[in-house]
Amino acid sequence: MNDRRRPTPPSPGDAPDAAADGIEQGKRLIRVADDKGLSLSQKIANRFYLLSWKTPLHSRRLKGKYPLKLLAVPDDDVPGDPRAGQAIRAGYFLFRGLKQPVDTLDFAKLDLIPDFADHLHGFRWLRDLASVASREQGAPIAEGVMRKWLEVHAETPSEPAWRADNAAWRLLFWTTHAPLILSSSDLVYRSLVLNCVARTARHLDRSADKAPVGLPRIVAWGGIVAASLLIPGGAARKVFGEAGLKRAIDAGIHADGGILSRSPLDQMEAIMLLSMVQAVYDVRREPAPAFLQDALSRTVPALLSLAHGDGGLGSWQGAAAVDPARVSAIVAASRVRSRPLRQARDWGYQRIAAGQTVLQIDAAPPP
Repeated sequence: MNDRRRPTPPSPGDAPDAAADGIEQGKRLIRVADDKGLSLSQKIANRFYLLSWKTPLHSRRLKGKYPLKLLAVPDDDVPGDPRAGQAIRAGYFLFRGLKQPVDTLDFAKLDLIPDFADHLHGFRWLRDLASVASREQGAPIAEGVMRKWLEVHAETPSEPAWRADNAAWRLLFWTTHAPLILSSSDLVYRSLVLNCVARTARHLDRSADKAPVGLPRIVAWGGIVAASLLIPGGAARKVFGEAGLKRAIDAGIHADGGILSRSPLDQMEAIMLLSMVQAVYDVRREPAPAFLQDALSRTVPALLSLAHGDGGLGSWQGAAAVDPARVSAIVAASRVRSRPLRQARDWGYQRIAAGQTVLQIDAAPPP
């Protein structure tokens, strides 16, 4: 007779010690409250807010004094893409293999995929152009595109051009690469650019907290902080912006440093944003708040935990392969030197390394 014994249930004394790994019993697979989508009421409220952009009241809120100049021009420690920069000099924008001729660019009828449109509205391409052109070479190109954008969007806020994260990225890249867009001797054009910088800051003051929790809201508040340090008379905005940025970081980044969306691309974007804000403090010779450095010291190890042996990122959450050089450049810009995070408590990615072998595991609960 085959004597099979039923397994003896573990006694309470055999249970794993919660203190051993810091995870409470019964909480090893949990959903995070903030990973749910917007409720119906939130969607309706957001829709009404977007409709309010077309009202005279919103336009009046964006009016005010425009700065005669910027207080400083921050450094951009993240290098641009030389290939994309050379393409701009050759007469077309290059984005993930897609092309858009500069001379036929029409911001009123931008028939491009959303990410490409965001790339143009956020003026991220200024970084690429700056990597291959001097001010004398790049300014005429940048000013030409700038005039096209201002003609359509300077006075009429609309999505996606004035979406909070796009507006914040645009403000950061406009100010960081100001020599490319403010070298003109045309005083009317210069005034229009500076006025739009100020309008963008006022727009962010009212829309940052309405951006989705996570990277979009962090970017929006980062733009407010940058504006407070680069536009004259920003003392009150600085207090307001730093408080908002801290709230956005606390809500959008887990305690272990992982971004709420769990996307490696969003993680890189968050590190780049925080590094650019830190550069603004540096150029103004003001100490950055402690929470900013703390956020960088947590997000960089989390990003490195998804790096393969060659330094490139793993393809998670719809992300494609990322060049190791780009990962290294963004980490270098953060000025954080750290080892990869080995055990993520909240982010969900686990990393096991032995010799030249790296094993990455997405151990988060299903959606």
